[in-house]
Amino acid sequence: MVKNNISSEELDAFLGPAKTDGLLALNEISLSKDAVILDVGTGVGVSAIFLALNGFKVITGEPETDNSVYAKMDWESNAKRFGVIESINFQAFNATQMPFQNNSFDAVVFFGSLHHIDEKMRKYSIEEGLRVCKERGSILFFEPTAETILKIRHKFPKHPLAANPKNYLNTGIDIKHIQGEMMDVYIAKT
Repeated sequence: MVKNNISSEELDAFLGPAKTDGLLALNEISLSKDAVILDVGTGVGVSAIFLALNGFKVITGEPETDNSVYAKMDWESNAKRFGVIESINFQAFNATQMPFQNNSFDAVVFFGSLHHIDEKMRKYSIEEGLRVCKERGSILFFEPTAETILKIRHKFPKHPLAANPKNYLNTGIDIKHIQGEMMDVYIAKT
């Protein structure tokens, strides 16, 4: 999984919960190696880079108008450093109005991003994720555990609380919950 002579310690430090909790999720959904994944909310690129390191093609993005501390970070330099820039495409988009065709992606990942979406709009973001996910695909939500939120709030005191996607779905879709090391992982199968 390590590329560009990056030590496994450096990679682990960068990926954090994406590696441990992400592997839990990937083992649950069994994607083919030619899968294309939509990563909602780019940040520094942790999720997109993790997915690309595992051999997937990734489209990642966030709203062009997002000026929060979490948006417009230098994900591209990180992707180059870890040798996966060719597997990741960035496209600015709003999670509530995704510019993608129905049934476009094998999986849709909200890695630590659902709780950053305005609470009134979370339902619409999830519905958009369902719309763009292929039949028999998966939508994965990674939300920080209560302990992880406390750690984050030491650095970012106004960081929002985690969101449970079950609170925003009324479509009858079952969502499996997996307790990760730092993230609660919710998996919805379409």
